[in-house]
Amino acid sequence: MPRKPRFAPARNPMVLLVGLWLIFCMIALFWFRQSIALFQFIDVDDAMRLQQVRDWIGGQGWFDVSQHRVNPPLGGPMHWSRIVDLPIAAIILLTRPFVGMATAELIACTAVPLLLLGCLCAVLHRAMRLLADGDAPPLFAVALLLVTPTILIQFPPLRIDHHGWQILMAGVALCGALDGAPRRGGIVAGLAIALWLTISSEGLPYAALLGGTFAMRQWTDGAERPRLTGYAAALGAASALLVLVTRGWSAVSGNECDSLTSVYLLPLGGFAIAMPVADRLMRGTTAGRRLIAAALGAGCAALIFLLSGQHCATNGPFAALSPLAYRYWYMGVVEGLPIWKQEIGMAGVILLPAITGLVGTALAWRAAPRGDTRIRWLTIGLLLFGATLVSMMVMRAITVAHLCALPGTAWLLIALFRRVQMARYSLARVFGSAALVLLTPVGMAASWLGAVDSVSAPSKAAGKICRTSATIDTLDRLPPSLLFTPLDLGPDILVRTPHSVVGTGHHRNLRGINAVVGAFLATPDRSRAIVMATGGGRGPAYLITCPGLNELEQYAKVRPDGLAAALLKGRAPGWLTPVPMAGAIRVYRVAR
Repeated sequence: MPRKPRFAPARNPMVLLVGLWLIFCMIALFWFRQSIALFQFIDVDDAMRLQQVRDWIGGQGWFDVSQHRVNPPLGGPMHWSRIVDLPIAAIILLTRPFVGMATAELIACTAVPLLLLGCLCAVLHRAMRLLADGDAPPLFAVALLLVTPTILIQFPPLRIDHHGWQILMAGVALCGALDGAPRRGGIVAGLAIALWLTISSEGLPYAALLGGTFAMRQWTDGAERPRLTGYAAALGAASALLVLVTRGWSAVSGNECDSLTSVYLLPLGGFAIAMPVADRLMRGTTAGRRLIAAALGAGCAALIFLLSGQHCATNGPFAALSPLAYRYWYMGVVEGLPIWKQEIGMAGVILLPAITGLVGTALAWRAAPRGDTRIRWLTIGLLLFGATLVSMMVMRAITVAHLCALPGTAWLLIALFRRVQMARYSLARVFGSAALVLLTPVGMAASWLGAVDSVSAPSKAAGKICRTSATIDTLDRLPPSLLFTPLDLGPDILVRTPHSVVGTGHHRNLRGINAVVGAFLATPDRSRAIVMATGGGRGPAYLITCPGLNELEQYAKVRPDGLAAALLKGRAPGWLTPVPMAGAIRVYRVAR
């Protein structure tokens, strides 16, 4: 492929970068204007996040992230990080004196995800500049980011959950991996992964992936030794410090498997200590010695994990769920399932952008002159390949893989555009250039879903109505009470009403989840005992349903003779008395 002159860097790249971001913000604000006006969250986790911020602002302790209105009097244990709460709370507190609490919350929930996306744009731009390849201009990669639906779905207004933070930290870690100063790059990557792990243990595979990539670079180049040692030290020290500061000593010394506790902190600390010691002992004068040093550091971490985290390796964080709850709630969370359990449409959405990025990365590596640029392309390729494997195991991890795919996709599109422009006929140049849209992330997703015609059927109108403010607000007519509700309604009820709920779809609330799933699947006669055992044995005052809610329909499909099926058919058992209520929601008074 003939080489063309490289792209000249933009004179004012940050102005153009901010301009691209602002254009997206205006489009997003217009597109989601109805959700903003109704303060309608996309996902129940966003509602729960706002409730956590409210509780903190209202006086709940910094280290206490439990939801005390979930499954009272015990409360609903949570493992979420205050780091994600900080910018939301800051904007609320800054704007509340001028606009009031309700508007301040709306401003915060609208602004925070868009600001995070702006930071991600800047981080990707920085990574592309560190790549130092004129064939893949930074602003073009940012433009591709802003048309990548699998990433953008985590950054619209009101999307305040932690997923945007995870993608941002992946971008910062990528910058560290591409940094020309090995020690600084390793430290930056270590700090980013430490912050990610403090927010969510889903960063663990990427911590190992970066460590393996740095170890490989050290093996082939002795000058890369500081990157791996700096990464190990920063990751181990920052992880312990962040957990101590944000969650307290009880979290540091705990042994839970779903968050950063001693189970993971001890191996990370062992890696942080063993890696520099092994590096100094081996001296790193030969590739073999450098490989042994990396193996000793990784082996120390693995051994400590086997000693301290055997229960996590064996059982995982969901072992305490009842078999019914595990099968019919946890296994029903599509975003947590592997690719072979997805519809063919979603499988293509997962794989196609990653494969395109891998092809572009491989071609860019091949075309790059020998030296630093080629090593950086190889680094991107290794990280992208590993992230793609992770996304095949857990669907929601596609965002990191697709972020790592953007540099290679940008290079490939530009290379193909140059080839098309060399065509003899103008018609071929025009149609060939237009066809390249199909290789953009949004083009691939749209064309694949259109070709396989396997888009999941949209939710029923009744199901959508169940979580709207107009529906939930009708519950304000009831005196503040404990409500027995489907898991998917719990967070919205907490945010919009003074009521408490038995359970929400957050896995540490084991008793609440087991009770809700078990009761709705049990026969009406047997379900009463399950319902009445909640609330410390006092039972809830009311039971809530909403026809069309996917959760209830799944219960009814599994157990046609169960409570959920009976209620959806309008056949309430004798211990439930219907309470007249306007709108879609159905309320039953529970007989004592």
